Amino acid sequence: MQNRTYITALGIDYSKGEFIVFIQGLNFSNIAKQEGSSGLQQAAPMFIGQEKAKSIQAAFSKLEQNTALPLYYGHIRTIILSKNVIKKHLNSVIEYMGENPFLRYNCWLFGTKEDVKEIILGESFFNYPSLYSIIHNPEPLFKENFIIPIEKYNRFISKYYQTVGSYVIPSISIKKDQFFNNKKPSNINSLDGGFVIGQQQYKGWVKKQDLTGLKWFSKQASTIPLSLFKEKVSVIIRKPKGLIKVLNGSKPTYDLFVKAKAILVQNEENMSVNKIQKELALKIKREIVKTINKSGEIHADLLNMSEKPYRYKHSKWDIQTLNSMDKSLIKDIIVKIKIVENASYKK
Repeated sequence: MQNRTYITALGIDYSKGEFIVFIQGLNFSNIAKQEGSSGLQQAAPMFIGQEKAKSIQAAFSKLEQNTALPLYYGHIRTIILSKNVIKKHLNSVIEYMGENPFLRYNCWLFGTKEDVKEIILGESFFNYPSLYSIIHNPEPLFKENFIIPIEKYNRFISKYYQTVGSYVIPSISIKKDQFFNNKKPSNINSLDGGFVIGQQQYKGWVKKQDLTGLKWFSKQASTIPLSLFKEKVSVIIRKPKGLIKVLNGSKPTYDLFVKAKAILVQNEENMSVNKIQKELALKIKREIVKTINKSGEIHADLLNMSEKPYRYKHSKWDIQTLNSMDKSLIKDIIVKIKIVENASYKK
Protein backbone atom coordinates (compact mmCIF):
# COMPACT_ATOMS: atom_id res chain seq x y z
CA MET A 1 0.00 0.00 0.00
CA GLN A 2 2.79 2.42 0.87
CA ASN A 3 4.61 1.60 -2.39
CA ARG A 4 2.17 3.47 -4.63
CA THR A 5 1.06 7.05 -5.19
CA TYR A 6 -2.73 7.07 -4.89
CA ILE A 7 -4.28 9.69 -7.17
CA THR A 8 -7.54 11.31 -6.02
CA ALA A 9 -8.14 13.94 -8.70
CA LEU A 10 -7.28 14.55 -12.36
CA GLY A 11 -7.15 17.94 -14.01
CA ILE A 12 -6.92 18.44 -17.77
CA ASP A 13 -6.21 21.68 -19.63
CA TYR A 14 -5.31 22.49 -23.25
CA SER A 15 -3.05 25.27 -24.46
CA LYS A 16 -0.83 25.93 -27.50
CA GLY A 17 -1.49 22.57 -29.10
CA GLU A 18 -0.79 20.48 -26.01
CA PHE A 19 -2.77 18.86 -23.21
CA ILE A 20 -1.65 19.81 -19.72
CA VAL A 21 -2.52 17.20 -17.10
CA PHE A 22 -2.51 17.54 -13.33
CA ILE A 23 -2.74 14.90 -10.63
CA GLN A 24 -3.54 15.28 -6.96
CA GLY A 25 -2.02 12.64 -4.71
CA LEU A 26 -3.37 11.09 -1.54
CA ASN A 27 -1.46 11.05 1.74
CA PHE A 28 -2.95 8.41 4.06
CA SER A 29 -1.36 9.97 7.14
CA ASN A 30 -3.79 12.89 7.25
CA ILE A 31 -7.05 11.51 5.85
CA ALA A 32 -8.77 10.24 8.98
CA LYS A 33 -9.95 12.65 11.66
CA GLN A 34 -7.96 11.90 14.77
CA GLU A 35 -10.09 11.08 17.79
CA GLY A 36 -9.67 13.39 20.74
CA SER A 37 -7.92 16.09 18.69
CA SER A 38 -8.91 19.68 19.26
CA GLY A 39 -8.17 23.01 17.68
CA LEU A 40 -7.04 23.72 14.16
CA GLN A 41 -5.13 20.92 12.48
CA GLN A 42 -1.82 21.42 10.79
CA ALA A 43 -2.40 22.10 7.11
CA ALA A 44 -2.56 18.86 5.11
CA PRO A 45 0.28 18.64 2.56
CA MET A 46 -0.85 18.72 -1.07
CA PHE A 47 0.87 16.50 -3.64
CA ILE A 48 0.46 17.81 -7.20
CA GLY A 49 1.97 16.52 -10.44
CA GLN A 50 1.97 18.31 -13.79
CA GLU A 51 3.02 17.40 -17.35
CA LYS A 52 2.09 18.25 -20.94
CA ALA A 53 2.11 16.50 -24.31
CA LYS A 54 0.22 16.30 -27.60
CA SER A 55 -2.20 13.72 -26.16
CA ILE A 56 -3.61 13.05 -22.70
CA GLN A 57 -2.11 9.56 -22.53
CA ALA A 58 1.32 10.82 -23.57
CA ALA A 59 1.23 13.48 -20.86
CA PHE A 60 0.41 10.92 -18.18
CA SER A 61 3.08 8.56 -19.53
CA LYS A 62 5.69 11.33 -19.16
CA LEU A 63 4.51 11.97 -15.61
CA GLU A 64 4.73 8.27 -14.74
CA GLN A 65 8.34 8.12 -15.99
CA ASN A 66 9.40 10.62 -13.35
CA THR A 67 7.53 9.40 -10.28
CA ALA A 68 9.41 7.59 -7.55
CA LEU A 69 6.34 5.50 -6.69
CA PRO A 70 3.94 4.07 -9.34
CA LEU A 71 0.77 6.09 -9.89
CA TYR A 72 -2.47 4.30 -9.06
CA TYR A 73 -5.67 5.67 -10.64
CA GLY A 74 -8.23 3.38 -9.00
CA HIS A 75 -9.08 5.90 -6.24
CA ILE A 76 -9.79 8.91 -8.44
CA ARG A 77 -12.88 10.71 -7.16
CA THR A 78 -12.90 13.85 -9.31
CA ILE A 79 -12.13 15.08 -12.81
CA ILE A 80 -11.70 18.81 -13.46
CA LEU A 81 -11.67 20.10 -17.04
CA SER A 82 -10.68 23.54 -18.26
CA LYS A 83 -12.95 25.65 -20.45
CA ASN A 84 -10.66 25.03 -23.44
CA VAL A 85 -11.02 21.26 -23.05
CA ILE A 86 -14.80 21.44 -22.63
CA LYS A 87 -15.19 23.66 -25.70
CA LYS A 88 -13.06 21.70 -28.17
CA HIS A 89 -11.51 18.54 -26.75
CA LEU A 90 -14.17 16.60 -24.84
CA ASN A 91 -13.88 13.70 -27.28
CA SER A 92 -10.22 13.25 -26.28
CA VAL A 93 -11.22 13.09 -22.61
CA ILE A 94 -13.99 10.57 -23.34
CA GLU A 95 -11.59 8.41 -25.35
CA TYR A 96 -8.98 8.47 -22.58
CA MET A 97 -11.56 7.64 -19.89
CA GLY A 98 -12.82 4.71 -21.94
CA GLU A 99 -9.37 3.26 -22.59
CA ASN A 100 -7.92 3.43 -19.07
CA PRO A 101 -9.13 0.36 -17.14
CA PHE A 102 -8.46 1.97 -13.74
CA LEU A 103 -10.58 5.08 -14.30
CA ARG A 104 -14.11 4.57 -13.02
CA TYR A 105 -17.19 6.32 -14.34
CA ASN A 106 -18.48 7.10 -10.83
CA CYS A 107 -16.20 10.09 -10.22
CA TRP A 108 -17.44 13.68 -9.96
CA LEU A 109 -17.10 15.90 -13.02
CA PHE A 110 -16.40 19.64 -12.85
CA GLY A 111 -15.22 22.37 -15.19
CA THR A 112 -13.52 25.70 -14.56
CA LYS A 113 -12.77 28.97 -16.30
CA GLU A 114 -9.83 29.48 -13.96
CA ASP A 115 -6.43 27.82 -13.65
CA VAL A 116 -7.05 24.07 -13.19
CA LYS A 117 -4.01 23.79 -10.91
CA GLU A 118 -5.38 26.50 -8.60
CA ILE A 119 -8.71 24.68 -8.35
CA ILE A 120 -6.96 21.43 -7.40
CA LEU A 121 -4.95 23.34 -4.80
CA GLY A 122 -8.14 24.82 -3.29
CA GLU A 123 -8.24 24.70 0.52
CA SER A 124 -10.62 22.93 2.89
CA PHE A 125 -12.09 24.17 6.15
CA PHE A 126 -9.99 23.74 9.32
CA ASN A 127 -7.01 22.49 7.29
CA TYR A 128 -8.70 19.19 6.52
CA PRO A 129 -7.31 17.39 3.44
CA SER A 130 -8.81 18.03 0.04
CA LEU A 131 -11.11 15.00 0.34
CA TYR A 132 -13.35 17.18 2.52
CA SER A 133 -13.67 19.95 -0.10
CA ILE A 134 -16.51 20.46 -2.57
CA ILE A 135 -14.64 18.92 -5.51
CA HIS A 136 -14.36 15.58 -3.71
CA ASN A 137 -17.39 15.68 -1.45
CA PRO A 138 -20.23 17.82 -2.89
CA GLU A 139 -23.06 15.81 -1.30
CA PRO A 140 -23.38 17.99 1.84
CA LEU A 141 -23.80 21.05 -0.37
CA PHE A 142 -26.60 19.78 -2.58
CA LYS A 143 -28.33 17.99 0.29
CA GLU A 144 -28.39 21.00 2.61
CA ASN A 145 -28.45 23.91 0.13
CA PHE A 146 -29.25 22.83 -3.41
CA ILE A 147 -28.00 25.22 -6.11
CA ILE A 148 -27.53 23.33 -9.38
CA PRO A 149 -27.21 19.60 -10.13
CA ILE A 150 -23.78 18.10 -9.40
CA GLU A 151 -23.49 14.69 -11.00
CA LYS A 152 -20.95 12.02 -11.79
CA TYR A 153 -19.17 11.23 -15.02
CA ASN A 154 -21.43 8.26 -15.83
CA ARG A 155 -24.43 10.61 -15.95
CA PHE A 156 -22.55 12.94 -18.31
CA ILE A 157 -21.51 10.18 -20.71
CA SER A 158 -25.06 8.79 -20.81
CA LYS A 159 -26.37 12.18 -21.97
CA TYR A 160 -23.47 13.26 -24.18
CA TYR A 161 -24.55 11.21 -27.19
CA GLN A 162 -28.27 11.97 -26.89
CA THR A 163 -29.77 13.84 -29.82
CA VAL A 164 -31.97 16.00 -27.57
CA GLY A 165 -31.60 17.79 -24.26
CA SER A 166 -28.48 19.12 -22.57
CA TYR A 167 -26.07 18.46 -19.74
CA VAL A 168 -24.61 21.06 -17.38
CA ILE A 169 -21.05 20.48 -16.15
CA PRO A 170 -20.80 22.40 -12.85
CA SER A 171 -18.29 25.25 -12.96
CA ILE A 172 -15.87 25.77 -10.06
CA SER A 173 -14.05 28.96 -9.12
CA ILE A 174 -11.93 30.11 -6.17
CA LYS A 175 -13.57 32.32 -3.53
CA LYS A 176 -10.98 34.46 -1.74
CA ASP A 177 -13.12 36.98 0.12
CA GLN A 178 -15.68 34.95 2.10
CA PHE A 179 -13.71 32.73 4.48
CA PHE A 180 -10.60 33.50 6.51
CA ASN A 181 -8.13 31.46 8.52
CA ASN A 182 -7.56 34.05 11.23
CA LYS A 183 -6.81 37.10 9.03
CA LYS A 184 -5.53 35.16 6.04
CA PRO A 185 -8.07 34.60 3.20
CA SER A 186 -8.80 30.95 2.44
CA ASN A 187 -8.91 29.81 -1.17
CA ILE A 188 -12.19 27.89 -1.08
CA ASN A 189 -13.69 26.21 -4.15
CA SER A 190 -17.19 27.46 -4.99
CA LEU A 191 -19.85 26.86 -7.64
CA ASP A 192 -20.26 29.79 -10.01
CA GLY A 193 -22.28 28.35 -12.90
CA GLY A 194 -22.10 25.61 -15.50
CA PHE A 195 -20.83 24.63 -18.94
CA VAL A 196 -23.72 23.52 -21.14
CA ILE A 197 -23.26 20.59 -23.54
CA GLY A 198 -25.93 19.52 -26.01
CA GLN A 199 -25.81 17.11 -28.95
CA GLN A 200 -22.03 16.73 -28.46
CA GLN A 201 -21.56 20.48 -28.85
CA TYR A 202 -20.49 23.19 -26.46
CA LYS A 203 -23.38 25.63 -26.01
CA GLY A 204 -21.82 28.10 -23.61
CA TRP A 205 -21.10 28.97 -20.00
CA VAL A 206 -24.07 30.06 -17.85
CA LYS A 207 -23.82 31.75 -14.45
CA LYS A 208 -25.58 30.00 -11.60
CA GLN A 209 -28.18 32.80 -11.24
CA ASP A 210 -29.49 31.82 -14.69
CA LEU A 211 -29.63 28.13 -13.78
CA THR A 212 -31.90 28.53 -10.75
CA GLY A 213 -34.85 26.96 -12.56
CA LEU A 214 -33.05 23.61 -12.78
CA LYS A 215 -33.42 22.81 -9.11
CA TRP A 216 -37.21 22.64 -9.27
CA PHE A 217 -37.02 19.66 -11.63
CA SER A 218 -34.00 17.86 -10.15
CA LYS A 219 -34.42 14.65 -8.18
CA GLN A 220 -31.29 15.60 -6.21
CA ALA A 221 -32.95 18.63 -4.62
CA SER A 222 -33.93 17.90 -1.03
CA THR A 223 -33.40 21.20 0.80
CA ILE A 224 -33.72 24.61 -0.87
CA PRO A 225 -33.55 27.78 1.26
CA LEU A 226 -35.22 30.90 -0.17
CA SER A 227 -35.57 34.50 1.00
CA LEU A 228 -38.50 36.80 0.18
CA PHE A 229 -39.65 40.37 0.74
CA LYS A 230 -36.15 41.89 0.81
CA GLU A 231 -34.87 38.98 2.92
CA LYS A 232 -37.32 39.65 5.76
CA VAL A 233 -38.91 36.24 5.20
CA SER A 234 -36.98 32.98 4.89
CA VAL A 235 -38.30 29.52 4.08
CA ILE A 236 -36.88 26.08 3.45
CA ILE A 237 -38.39 24.06 0.61
CA ARG A 238 -38.35 20.29 1.12
CA LYS A 239 -38.10 17.84 -1.80
CA PRO A 240 -39.90 19.76 -4.55
CA LYS A 241 -41.57 17.70 -7.26
CA GLY A 242 -41.38 19.03 -10.81
CA LEU A 243 -43.42 17.63 -13.68
CA ILE A 244 -43.28 18.39 -17.39
CA LYS A 245 -46.44 17.66 -19.39
CA VAL A 246 -46.17 17.43 -23.18
CA LEU A 247 -49.03 18.90 -25.23
CA ASN A 248 -49.85 17.88 -28.80
CA GLY A 249 -49.58 20.20 -31.77
CA SER A 250 -47.44 20.96 -34.85
CA LYS A 251 -44.66 21.52 -32.31
CA PRO A 252 -44.36 19.98 -28.84
CA THR A 253 -45.53 22.46 -26.23
CA TYR A 254 -45.32 22.11 -22.48
CA ASP A 255 -47.06 22.72 -19.18
CA LEU A 256 -44.72 22.85 -16.20
CA PHE A 257 -45.83 21.92 -12.69
CA VAL A 258 -43.98 22.35 -9.40
CA LYS A 259 -45.36 21.18 -6.09
CA ALA A 260 -43.61 21.40 -2.71
CA LYS A 261 -43.95 21.90 1.01
CA ALA A 262 -42.12 24.62 2.90
CA ILE A 263 -41.02 25.43 6.44
CA LEU A 264 -41.20 29.07 7.52
CA VAL A 265 -38.02 29.89 9.46
CA GLN A 266 -38.10 33.70 9.50
CA ASN A 267 -40.99 36.18 9.36
CA GLU A 268 -39.86 39.51 10.76
CA GLU A 269 -43.06 41.42 9.99
CA ASN A 270 -45.52 38.61 10.79
CA MET A 271 -46.88 38.41 7.27
CA SER A 272 -49.74 36.04 6.63
CA VAL A 273 -48.96 32.53 5.48
CA ASN A 274 -51.21 32.98 2.47
CA LYS A 275 -49.26 36.05 1.33
CA ILE A 276 -45.94 34.25 1.72
CA GLN A 277 -47.18 31.22 -0.22
CA LYS A 278 -48.29 33.42 -3.12
CA GLU A 279 -44.94 35.23 -3.21
CA LEU A 280 -43.10 31.90 -3.06
CA ALA A 281 -45.01 30.61 -6.07
CA LEU A 282 -44.22 33.80 -8.00
CA LYS A 283 -40.52 33.62 -7.12
CA ILE A 284 -40.23 30.00 -8.22
CA LYS A 285 -42.06 30.80 -11.44
CA ARG A 286 -39.67 33.69 -12.13
CA GLU A 287 -36.68 31.41 -11.61
CA ILE A 288 -38.06 28.86 -14.07
CA VAL A 289 -38.80 31.57 -16.65
CA LYS A 290 -35.28 32.96 -16.24
CA THR A 291 -33.75 29.58 -17.06
CA ILE A 292 -36.12 29.09 -19.99
CA ASN A 293 -35.11 32.48 -21.38
CA LYS A 294 -31.46 31.50 -21.09
CA SER A 295 -32.23 28.27 -22.95
CA GLY A 296 -33.43 30.37 -25.89
CA GLU A 297 -30.34 32.57 -25.79
CA ILE A 298 -27.84 29.70 -26.01
CA HIS A 299 -30.08 27.39 -28.08
CA ALA A 300 -30.03 24.60 -25.49
CA ASP A 301 -32.77 22.78 -23.63
CA LEU A 302 -31.58 23.46 -20.08
CA LEU A 303 -34.66 21.92 -18.45
CA ASN A 304 -34.45 18.84 -20.72
CA MET A 305 -38.11 19.22 -21.67
CA SER A 306 -37.52 17.59 -25.06
CA GLU A 307 -36.48 14.27 -23.48
CA LYS A 308 -40.05 13.30 -22.69
CA PRO A 309 -41.51 13.67 -26.23
CA TYR A 310 -38.33 12.13 -27.65
CA ARG A 311 -38.72 9.01 -25.52
CA TYR A 312 -42.48 8.56 -25.56
CA LYS A 313 -43.70 10.31 -28.73
CA HIS A 314 -40.68 9.92 -30.98
CA SER A 315 -42.66 9.39 -34.20
CA LYS A 316 -44.72 12.56 -33.76
CA TRP A 317 -41.93 15.16 -34.20
CA ASP A 318 -38.50 15.09 -35.83
CA ILE A 319 -35.26 15.85 -33.95
CA GLN A 320 -34.94 19.36 -35.36
CA THR A 321 -38.43 20.26 -34.12
CA LEU A 322 -37.73 18.78 -30.68
CA ASN A 323 -34.51 20.78 -30.36
CA SER A 324 -36.07 24.14 -31.28
CA MET A 325 -36.32 25.82 -27.89
CA ASP A 326 -37.96 29.13 -27.07
CA LYS A 327 -40.27 30.43 -24.36
CA SER A 328 -43.32 30.39 -26.65
CA LEU A 329 -43.38 26.60 -26.27
CA ILE A 330 -44.27 26.97 -22.58
CA LYS A 331 -48.03 27.25 -22.31
CA ASP A 332 -48.33 27.37 -18.54
CA ILE A 333 -46.25 27.21 -15.37
CA ILE A 334 -48.21 26.11 -12.30
CA VAL A 335 -46.55 26.30 -8.88
CA LYS A 336 -48.22 25.10 -5.69
CA ILE A 337 -46.39 25.68 -2.41
CA LYS A 338 -47.82 24.88 1.00
CA ILE A 339 -46.25 26.07 4.24
CA VAL A 340 -46.66 23.18 6.66
CA GLU A 341 -44.59 24.35 9.61
CA ASN A 342 -43.57 27.56 11.37
CA ALA A 343 -40.33 27.99 13.25
CA SER A 344 -40.79 27.94 17.01
CA TYR A 345 -38.73 30.66 18.66
CA LYS A 346 -36.86 30.22 21.93
CA LYS A 347 -38.34 32.13 24.83
